Amino acid sequence: MGMLRRTGVGAGAAVLAGLAMGAVARLMMRLVVLATGRDGEFSLGGTAGIMLAFVVVMVPGAVLASLYRGRGRSLLLIAATLFLLVVATGIAVEDLGTVDELSAARWTGVAIAGLGVYAAILALPVLTYRLIARGDGRRARSDAAHGALTA
Repeated sequence: MGMLRRTGVGAGAAVLAGLAMGAVARLMMRLVVLATGRDGEFSLGGTAGIMLAFVVVMVPGAVLASLYRGRGRSLLLIAATLFLLVVATGIAVEDLGTVDELSAARWTGVAIAGLGVYAAILALPVLTYRLIARGDGRRARSDAAHGALTA
């Protein structure tokens, strides 16, 4: 596969995974706010910004993972994921502020929805990498090899 095609596969994987996981994370963020009992805004601009951030942060690592076949090819995807985890934690601390008055049930809702945000972020590099593998045909080859081994 040519370099230009690989670059497109990587960028396309970052766009698809970023949009999907950005949307899931945004939904979970909304659920966190609702679990606190507050009226949070759910603006189209905010949603688009989060999804765009997920895409932009993943593109460099996805393109590198698509072009480079050696060890450590996913390190930039991992670094981008760590960056998003830190940013998400900072935003959560800032947005939630003091929530000492929450009941145990509300705290449980906040915790579950908050874990959903982190799960979406952690799923992002995995989905990106799988889309890259599918786009460049490695998955088809590995499935065929697996089939030959189990037959």
